[in-house]
Amino acid sequence: MHTNTSDMHTNKYKYVSIASAVTVLLLLAIYMWMTWRSVTKDITERAGAQLTWAMFYESYTRADNVTADDTLRLPEARRNLSLASSVEGINDALSRKYHSEISLETVATYVDSLLSVAKINRDVTVQEIEVEEGRREGGNGEAKVVRQNNERSSSWSLMTKPVSIRRDGSKAIRLALNNPYPELAQRLSPLFLISAIILGFFAIIIVQLLRFITEQEQMAELRNDFSYAMVHDMKSPLSSIIMGAHFLHSGKVDDKPQIKEKYYSIIEEEAEHLLALVNKLLTISKLENKKLILNKNEIDLEPIINDLVEKAKAKAAKPIEVSINLEVKHVLADEQYMTEAIANLIDNAIKYSKDDINMSIKTFDTDKHVLLKVRDNGIGMTKEEQQVIFDKFGRAAIHEKNRKGGVSGFGLGLNYVDQVMQAHGGKVTVSSEKDKFSEFTLFIPKVKSE
Repeated sequence: MHTNTSDMHTNKYKYVSIASAVTVLLLLAIYMWMTWRSVTKDITERAGAQLTWAMFYESYTRADNVTADDTLRLPEARRNLSLASSVEGINDALSRKYHSEISLETVATYVDSLLSVAKINRDVTVQEIEVEEGRREGGNGEAKVVRQNNERSSSWSLMTKPVSIRRDGSKAIRLALNNPYPELAQRLSPLFLISAIILGFFAIIIVQLLRFITEQEQMAELRNDFSYAMVHDMKSPLSSIIMGAHFLHSGKVDDKPQIKEKYYSIIEEEAEHLLALVNKLLTISKLENKKLILNKNEIDLEPIINDLVEKAKAKAAKPIEVSINLEVKHVLADEQYMTEAIANLIDNAIKYSKDDINMSIKTFDTDKHVLLKVRDNGIGMTKEEQQVIFDKFGRAAIHEKNRKGGVSGFGLGLNYVDQVMQAHGGKVTVSSEKDKFSEFTLFIPKVKSE
């Protein structure tokens, strides 16, 4: 139930993070789109204003030429004082009474000069369009291009608002801005740059947050596996202790001293096993919190390793062959913890061995370290297992698989070795190949010469 609750909280945080990211992206996209629309509207409105003036100049010039001194006979051309209304009225009257149509080339000439002054890109196309009735009334009718001064317009061109040249709105003139993008890029690039920086920063935060949540979820799962493994492996010695105490307390073996001594030995061994486990946990905790004080001295590795090998042979249920080659026999270390670290490597080699155990232990010198290598011919490890093997909870993740294969324990030993070596200022590494071998190397800082 605790695991389910933890998973629910983790999933909730993930969903909230993803929803927040999507919301920010959506808001940023909307803001950028609205800014784009605003800038394009500003450009088209500025260009449209120049078009209206260009049409005004063209229309009045043409009216002077067509009507001569009869311009006052165009009262309908002056319905109001707005520029667009004057252009519409003049062109409507000139077309209806004098059959004179607006000259797109002349308008283009005026537009070119006006756009140059307004510092707007001059790559434009002047278009005359017919507007369907539905569009004139504010509907969704289409505009059809009937004339244009060049063929440079495309679907990527920005269109200005049409300027009507008929009272009924059936015809109009508009500009197609064929290359407004340099100005758009110049005006929008700071916004896009800032937005990209904000987006990138936010993306990094979200990615790191999701990674942290995922790591915490994995760590929680490993802790659960670790706790299960610890309880399972403590259960066996505790059961042995309880069973032995029960038989001794019952008096059934009082007249059988050999059996009685056997049960005492079982209780003592299992209690020592549990005590060693608890001590190891406490030592790891102290090492992790930098509270353990090492008593470093020059120690002789040869008797330590020989003693550990003899004890391992005595306890092992399989035949063991050990090759020992110590080129360097003395190191600067805490004897108690270094002995325990080497013992863990030997124990690890036996646990993960095949039917016959062939082990080699050797040391040799380098510039800064004495290297102690423990190699076995066991079941080996995959690359994934090698990456987590020194973590406190690393072996707990694969505990069930290993336990079914006959291996007990829950992976404190290698983490202990790693912590001890770090405390000595050294390190431990592993090289392994699945189903072939594993080789652990202790990097022990060299004895400093006096």
